Amino acid sequence: MEGNDDTQTLKLKARQHLWMAYQPPEPYAAEGGPPVLVSAEGSWMVDTDGNRYLDGVSALEACVAGHIRPELAEAAYRQMQQLEFLDVFRYASPPAINLAARLAEITPGTLSRVHFTPGGSEAVETAIKVAKQYHYLRGNPNRYKVITREGAYHGCTFGAMAVDGGYFGTRVHLYDPLPPFGRIAPAPYHYRCPHCADQPQCRLDCADDLERVIVEEGAETVAAVIVDPCSTASAVSIPPPGYLTRLRQICDRYGVLLIADEVITGFGRTGRMFASEHWGLIPDIMTVSKGLSSGYMPIGATIVREEIAQVFLDSPEGVLSHGQTYGGHPVACAVALRNIELIEREGLAEQAAEKGAYLLEGLRSLSHHPTFGDVRGLGLLCGLEFVHDKATRQLPDNPRRAGYCMRTLCRDQGLITLTLHPGNVLFLAPPLTISHAEIDQMVGMIDRALSAYEDRYL
Repeated sequence: MEGNDDTQTLKLKARQHLWMAYQPPEPYAAEGGPPVLVSAEGSWMVDTDGNRYLDGVSALEACVAGHIRPELAEAAYRQMQQLEFLDVFRYASPPAINLAARLAEITPGTLSRVHFTPGGSEAVETAIKVAKQYHYLRGNPNRYKVITREGAYHGCTFGAMAVDGGYFGTRVHLYDPLPPFGRIAPAPYHYRCPHCADQPQCRLDCADDLERVIVEEGAETVAAVIVDPCSTASAVSIPPPGYLTRLRQICDRYGVLLIADEVITGFGRTGRMFASEHWGLIPDIMTVSKGLSSGYMPIGATIVREEIAQVFLDSPEGVLSHGQTYGGHPVACAVALRNIELIEREGLAEQAAEKGAYLLEGLRSLSHHPTFGDVRGLGLLCGLEFVHDKATRQLPDNPRRAGYCMRTLCRDQGLITLTLHPGNVLFLAPPLTISHAEIDQMVGMIDRALSAYEDRYL
């Protein structure tokens, strides 16, 4: 442990100096400070007291290749010995060039031009700017609006917040006014969608709801539509067959660019390299991060179809006046290159497909619980909704408080999880290297946590 600080000293320092994201101070104050993790391996993490936790969310959905892969650390070390950093605005490094070429090879369709960013929010910011400048260069400067779906989350920077769907975890109105280009369409396609009533055809009609927003706003003012192919923020909502195909047709009909946000779903998470591939979707722009380096280094990317990039290349005003100092960091790119090699060599996307089906089967075995509401997922991206009354699907009185309680009960059982909108959906996205035995352990932990929750609240 660095500095040989004991647990209480570290927690005290954290309370005094570490300003953590999205965490109210009261719960951690009651525990003396936040839990402090000091080591990891495979699917497991260890805290300062030696307690082991099964990582049910891949450290914020990033660590697809599992914790502590020596070859990823070695890739970083070797690159740091050769070229640790450079001016990424005027010079290029071999790792950045080779990673861009590799991403062009593995992404669908003609996605081939890559702009690197330090993370996912910045990749979304880049996509928005590319979409708006693209229309400007084609003589349509009034196309500035970006339409998103109700409940969506696309990042925490101001531009990304402007295209969230009013997501409960980040839409804090004290930051208003946000940039005035975001528009929300009522199209979340999950079973609690008030527009759907759990009817498959109505779920497809959510795409038509999005079309209505384009028409109402004036198609001549709309630059892009942004979607996450599997809407994680909306309680892990998987689109029905035909939904994304219809969305692609609608965007083409009105000359609107389609941005696929694969920051969470990319690099094998859903059982394919990219979630878009499940439905044959070829977006105009794709954003990636997290699994790109398995979280071993901060990196994101905005990948653009060649036809769109060509408009920039053909115009005297086509310079992309945008970038971040750490976009295309050579060490991050070297790690990402090796990570993609590892994902392909070990068939981690295929593993996610098979293990995801096994996990869903295990989670459905918990349906005997009176608080069991629903399970859904694709690959190793799953959500378990717990309710107050199974017969009526009545939500807990305070879903967010219930979610915090369930997350804590899972942690007491040795499982790291998150909860999703509106708070009562347990999110599971373990490393793709997780074993079947570890999945069984995870289901057992959730089983016991549900029982503890029911003893307390029913």
